[in-house]
Amino acid sequence: MMQHLDQIVPLLEQDTLTNITLLKMIEAYEASIISKLIKDSETSRWGLLLLLPVEAYPYDQQTYPGTDFIVFVAYTEQSLLPELLKAVPAGARLVFKLQKDEYREQLAHYYELEQARAYISYTSQNQLTGSSVQQHKGSGNDDVVKQEALAEELLPLLCSNGYTPEELRDYFAAGAYAFIICREGEAAAGCFIFCNYDDVWEIAGVHTRERWRGQGLARQLVAAALEHLQQGGLRPRYHVLETNTASIRLAESLGLQPFMKLTHHTMQRPTAEQR
Repeated sequence: MMQHLDQIVPLLEQDTLTNITLLKMIEAYEASIISKLIKDSETSRWGLLLLLPVEAYPYDQQTYPGTDFIVFVAYTEQSLLPELLKAVPAGARLVFKLQKDEYREQLAHYYELEQARAYISYTSQNQLTGSSVQQHKGSGNDDVVKQEALAEELLPLLCSNGYTPEELRDYFAAGAYAFIICREGEAAAGCFIFCNYDDVWEIAGVHTRERWRGQGLARQLVAAALEHLQQGGLRPRYHVLETNTASIRLAESLGLQPFMKLTHHTMQRPTAEQR
């Protein structure tokens, strides 16, 4: 059980979108996470370090073999970082997942880091500006069918982006929805939405079968998912690999705006300062 959970979550929820990854990890792996919290009630300064053992999270087991911990940080002042890093076990092999460039810049004083990958998170403009909700209706959206149950024949389509059947069944058992476009009796394209954290719902698994590509089906799916979420008063998140230019163009064509870049960094070795 994490220590200070009742204090940590409200601090991160001061900026839920920026800290969405930390909040989700806490929600899913609270029993496994090691936490270090520094909090000064007089000055409102605070700092947080989370250590997630890599064996707790199947994605990281596969993606970063040989790693001991995934490290997350958040703080109001960089001066708190040295004290936070004392919670890192000596000799541990680390991967840092960082939601702000300044965290990477400061951690570079303590570790030699190499960026492994980066993901950009998008949301609708009104979530960032408070403007009125943009309707994401596009031509052909009437072709999109929403499904509350996970049909077995959809598994190959929705698993195309790396999800396992077990993960998908868990998502749908917890209330996920699929959005499908059929052509000539088959599911030509699909995606699904699931609750990431609180009222933030992720649009995930967007995939079009090869023979149906180039017809804008992915855009229709994402537009329909956005419309569904906004009608329900939910906050959308569209999370894409920085190198996936097609998905980035799709997001921007629908008026989505980036709110956070999550970068993954492998630790090559501690710097002299950390040693």
